[in-house]
Amino acid sequence: MHNEVKKIEGDDIDENVLSVADLLKTVWQGRRTLLAITLFTVAAGLAGRMLFSEYKSEGFFQFGGTIPMVKKTADKDKEKEKEPSPGIKLVDYKRYAAAFKSNERFTDFLVQHKLEQSPSTNALRRSFASREGISKWIDPVFPFTKLDAKELLEDPKDGNNNVIGLRISYDDKDPKVAQSIVGLLGRYTQDTIVYIIYSDILRFKHVEMTAKITALDNEIIENNERLAHFRRSGDDLKKIVTRYPDAAGQASRQVVSISDETARYLPPVTQLMTTEVMASEAMEKIHKARREQQQNILLREYYDKAKTLIDNTKSGEDILRGLESVKTEVFKDKNMEDDTVKEVFNQITIDNQTAISLYLEKSRFIAGPSLPENLSLRLSVTVLFSLFIGLMLSFAVIFGRKSLQEN
Repeated sequence: MHNEVKKIEGDDIDENVLSVADLLKTVWQGRRTLLAITLFTVAAGLAGRMLFSEYKSEGFFQFGGTIPMVKKTADKDKEKEKEPSPGIKLVDYKRYAAAFKSNERFTDFLVQHKLEQSPSTNALRRSFASREGISKWIDPVFPFTKLDAKELLEDPKDGNNNVIGLRISYDDKDPKVAQSIVGLLGRYTQDTIVYIIYSDILRFKHVEMTAKITALDNEIIENNERLAHFRRSGDDLKKIVTRYPDAAGQASRQVVSISDETARYLPPVTQLMTTEVMASEAMEKIHKARREQQQNILLREYYDKAKTLIDNTKSGEDILRGLESVKTEVFKDKNMEDDTVKEVFNQITIDNQTAISLYLEKSRFIAGPSLPENLSLRLSVTVLFSLFIGLMLSFAVIFGRKSLQEN
C-alpha cells in the first residue's frame, strides 16, 4: 500500500515536470513571436509616451498679507486690536474661488487683456467649461494641516489657519506653454480676488458715506440745540449774578446734594462757568462733526467716480491702477492748502499705495512657474509597463496558437 502511494506521487511529480518542460518548450518554439510582439509593444508604448504624455509645470503663489486689508484704528487711546493673521479666511476664499473657477469670469479676464485668440487659452477655456473645471490645477495651501494637528495634538484655530497661498500646476505638450499657463492662472486668480474685493467696497461706499453724512448732520443739529440751551442758561445766570452780587463771594467748594426734602445747588458764578465750559465743548463737537462731514462728502465724490471705473472694466489690476487717476480728477479743483481736504487726499493715496503693494507686489510666485524638462510619465515606467503588456500578449498568442493546433 505504501509503495503504491509513493508510485502515484512520483507519477504526479513527473507529470508536473513534464508540464513545465512543455511550457518552456512551447515558449522557446514561439520565441520569435514573443520577441516581435514584445518589441512592438514597447515601441508602441514609447511612441504613445511621446505623442500623448505632457510636461507638467508647477508654481506656488503666496498672498503677501491679510486679504482683504484691515485698517488699524487711529484712536491711540483705544486698546490695540489683535493683528489679523495673514492670508485669506476660508469662508472668504470659498467665495473668491466660486468666482475665479467660473467660465464667465475667465472669459471676461481674457477679453479685458486681449488674450481670447491665443491657442493655449482656447484649450484652457474648454477646461473651464468642463465638469471638473480647474479644481485639479489650483489647490489652496494652509499653514496648519491635519498632519500637523495630529502631531501637535491640537486643532488649528480658524483665525490661524487661513489660506496663505495657492499651489498651481498645468500639463501641456509644450513645456513653455505649461509654464506660461501656470503664470497666467496665478495672475488671473489674484486679479479676480482684487476685483471681487473692490467691487464690494466701492459699490457700497456711496451708501455708507451718505449715511454718515446724514448722521453727522443730525449730530450737528443736536449740538446746535445744546449750544443754544447753554447760551440761554448763561444769559440767565449772568442776570442772576448781577442781581445778587454777594453770591460771588460764596464758597466755591459747595457740593450739589438733592434729596426728597431739600436741594442744594452750586453758586450761580460756578454754574455760569460750568455752562460756558459745556458750551465750548458743544462748539468743539460741532466743529469736529462739520469737518468730518466735509471729508465724507469728498470721499463720497471719490467713491462715485470709482464706481464708474468698476462699471467700465472687469480687471482688478486695472481698478487698482486706475484709482490714482480717479483721485487726481476729484481733487484737481479742490483747495489743497486746506488741511481737511489734504488729509483726505493723503489717506486715499496711502490706501491706494498700500493696496498696490499688497495685491500686486507682495502677492506673487515665490516658487515657479517651473519650466519642466521631463515628461510627466517617466521613461522607466513606460518601458516596464510596455514590456509587461508585451509579454502577456506574446504568451496569449503562443499558447492560443498551440491550443488551436492541438484541437
